[in-house]
Amino acid sequence: MKPRIPRRFFLIIVMMLLLPVGAWASETAGVHSLEAWLGPVLSAGGHAGSPYSGKLLKPLAEFYRQVGFQPVWVSSTGLLLPQGERVLQTLSAAKAIHTAMDPSSRPWLETLKLAHAALPLTASGLPLAPQLETDVMLTAMVLRHARDTWMGQIAPETLFGEWLAIRRTESRDFPTELALAIRENRLPAFMESLHPERTAYQRLRKARQRYEAMRQAGGWPVIPDGPTLRQGSTGSRVAALIQRLEVGGDFVASPATDLNEDLFFDDPLAAAVKRFQTRHGLTPDGAVGKRTLAALNVPIDRRISQLDLNMERWRWYPDDFGKRYVLVNIPAFELDVVDAGETTTKMRVVVGKNRRPTPIMSSEMTYMEVNPYWTVPIKIARKDILPKVIKDPAYLSRQGIRVFAGWDRHAPEIQPTQIAWRDVSRRNFPYRLRQEPSKHNALGRIKFMFPNPHSVYIHDTPHKSLFKRDRRNFSSGCVRVEKPVTLAGDLLRNQGWDEDRLKSAITSGKRRSIRLKTALPVHLVYFTAWVDDKGDTHFRNDIYGHDTRLLQAMHAFSDEPLLRCSNGIDGKERLASHAGDNGIIVSQTPG
Repeated sequence: MKPRIPRRFFLIIVMMLLLPVGAWASETAGVHSLEAWLGPVLSAGGHAGSPYSGKLLKPLAEFYRQVGFQPVWVSSTGLLLPQGERVLQTLSAAKAIHTAMDPSSRPWLETLKLAHAALPLTASGLPLAPQLETDVMLTAMVLRHARDTWMGQIAPETLFGEWLAIRRTESRDFPTELALAIRENRLPAFMESLHPERTAYQRLRKARQRYEAMRQAGGWPVIPDGPTLRQGSTGSRVAALIQRLEVGGDFVASPATDLNEDLFFDDPLAAAVKRFQTRHGLTPDGAVGKRTLAALNVPIDRRISQLDLNMERWRWYPDDFGKRYVLVNIPAFELDVVDAGETTTKMRVVVGKNRRPTPIMSSEMTYMEVNPYWTVPIKIARKDILPKVIKDPAYLSRQGIRVFAGWDRHAPEIQPTQIAWRDVSRRNFPYRLRQEPSKHNALGRIKFMFPNPHSVYIHDTPHKSLFKRDRRNFSSGCVRVEKPVTLAGDLLRNQGWDEDRLKSAITSGKRRSIRLKTALPVHLVYFTAWVDDKGDTHFRNDIYGHDTRLLQAMHAFSDEPLLRCSNGIDGKERLASHAGDNGIIVSQTPG
């Protein structure tokens, strides 16, 4: 579908056409030399304290230096040149610029006027001529779009306080690249090169195009509330369900289907419901209950927003996680072992509850333990275990938990019956608790270790029933795996271990550490939308509210003008993102 140029972009052209050409030629209309206007930026070096120390002004000046301080988008009469039209078309089709120019934020014309009033003056005191200003503004848009598309609009550090995951670090000289692309007539190739090459990102881009086409065609209908729809159901709600699933690509109705008739919920429709449920992390039972209905009725605008947010997240990461790695997608409750781009092991996981979330991070797995001890974290000992011990003094013995007088490794052991537990409080808890290897051990039979400041790791669990649930955020931050022996067998397959040998080691009951010959990258990530190998688009709940905060930050960022100058001379562009509350909330209904 040919992208439309938003109405607000035509305001640029209209404004240029309405201004008298003679006035543009007048010396009183403004400075007609980009070199006179931007040259001082280069000579000042963009140093702090200089009136030309802005983050965007210096790249602008460098770009125009490389093109001989000539306008590249706008003619001397103020009309857009062909390459100006092409770049405007590209920007209008790019979601990064859509966000910045969203009607809910500052309109384009206001942005242009604000920037015009704030642009630094030359020694003559005259502003830049209008046609040159338009050229500069388009260049500023391209350079900002380049940076935002390559690195992301929002720095993740501003959302999380710290960013423990790997980060895209490749730096690019955008002014030089853009100037070269214009000279060599390959502007489209340069604009395309800004996008991450990673397959997951490119799939999301294509999915967004599909969902945008759905939106332009009218989106999908809302299915009215009512009793659970299942095989055998009839009525108008079944017709609405068929239409909804057909628009979303989960169902292909017969050409003879009349949606005005009372339609029958048959086997093919149940299969389509199961496909939809699988894509949305719901139990694929083929029935449309409350949770499935809520997911079906999430507006298409919100789904497109999810796609945008997750594309933004991929811009934070490098294009490659390594040849072989472990990937845990937190809101998907899934773990994958990836080797040379292929998933060799996939399984369900349990992640941290909302008040003890699993952190987004990257590390390296160095060893695993069979029949591990569990040294109970002090926070869990105080908040979770102490109340149980006060209520039931035999709790520790039943769970195989030993008590030590302190956290020193040589601290003596104390029998639980010798402690007056009712006199112990959360603030006064001097003891170290350690659970011995057993079927009751909270870590199960295997734990997988990778150093990190949160003391989070991957481990087995005795609570297997939790893996049957759709939402699996029940841990205290660690990642519990459904099939620990299968995972260990995959990671150790080149070290002489198979599942039979691992099971034998577990049966022995002895604690044993197995070091990996090569450290294995581990990435705990947070993606609420992705496209699988079959081309199916998946959505998940924003369990920790990260989508909400990122959306707020992106809208706050979009309210920033392209160029802002203090007292007309500073030239500093406020690029730092901030997560202000502007009333934009992502619903956390199933999806």
